Amino acid sequence: MSKRVRTARELMRPVAFVLRESDDAWTASRRLFESGQTGVPVLSEAGKLVGVISQSDVAAYLRESSRAAQDFYAEPDRDPISARPAASVGQLMSRVLVQVPEEMPLDEIERHMLRRRVQRVLVVRDDAVMGVITAIDLLRAR
Repeated sequence: MSKRVRTARELMRPVAFVLRESDDAWTASRRLFESGQTGVPVLSEAGKLVGVISQSDVAAYLRESSRAAQDFYAEPDRDPISARPAASVGQLMSRVLVQVPEEMPLDEIERHMLRRRVQRVLVVRDDAVMGVITAIDLLRAR
């Protein structure tokens, strides 16, 4: 008896929301936290898929911002908030887009992610993002 092959369509989580390149880091942080998503697609102002932003991207920015704020004690006359303008999603996101078709078997997705060294892939149909699969999703599916 042959084992049924599971595909991306079965495991993917639908995209809960997208962010725009022009959104600020605080908006991204809040939306990711409130939704429980670890990463989401990013669209240009024209609506074209241009990247992915993750909680890790935002956390790295916030960590650097907090280090800059610590300089306040060294230079109390300087306003740490105005000294560093808020970053946009476009500045923080990864432009590496790893996409898989929704019919791709999960074992192929695993190999694809390992080769590309990514934590998530976008599941697409006809150039439209249908969902997201993360490394954790694949581990849970085992």
